Amino acid sequence: MSDVKDPRDALAVLNSTNDRLAKRMHWPLWRHLAGGLLLTLIVGSVALPRAISIVAFVVAMVMTILLVQDDKKRHGMFVSGYQRGRTVWIVGAIVALIVSALIVVMRFDEPVANPWFWVTLSIVFLGTSGLSSIWERVYRKDVREGRL
Repeated sequence: MSDVKDPRDALAVLNSTNDRLAKRMHWPLWRHLAGGLLLTLIVGSVALPRAISIVAFVVAMVMTILLVQDDKKRHGMFVSGYQRGRTVWIVGAIVALIVSALIVVMRFDEPVANPWFWVTLSIVFLGTSGLSSIWERVYRKDVREGRL
C-alpha cells in the first residue's frame, strides 16, 4: 500500500505510472512486420500444397513462440492484440482482412502460379503490419489516459 493521503497526489502517481507504462509499450518496426509476416504465412498456408502448407504453418507457429519470448525478454511482457478499449475496431479490421484473404486464396486452383495470390498475400502483409502499428498507437494512448 501507499502512504499517499491526498487523492490528488494519488492521481498524480497513477498518471505518472500510466505514462511510464505507455512509454514501455513501444515496439520497433521489425516487430510489426514480423507480425504481418506471421499472419501472411498462415493465410498463404491454407491455399498451398499440403507439404508446403505444413511447413509454412509450422514456421508461423515457431515465429509466434519466438516473438512472445522476445517480447517478454526485451520488454518484460507480451501484450496480445486482444485488449479491451479503443483497439477493438483495429482487431476487427485485422480479422476482416484475414477472413477476406482466406476466402480469396482458397478459390485459386493453382495459387503459386496465380499473380493474384501473391497480390493478396502482399495486401495481408502490408495491411496487418500497418494495422499493428496503428494498434500500438491507440493502445499506448489508452494506457496513458488510464482507459484500461
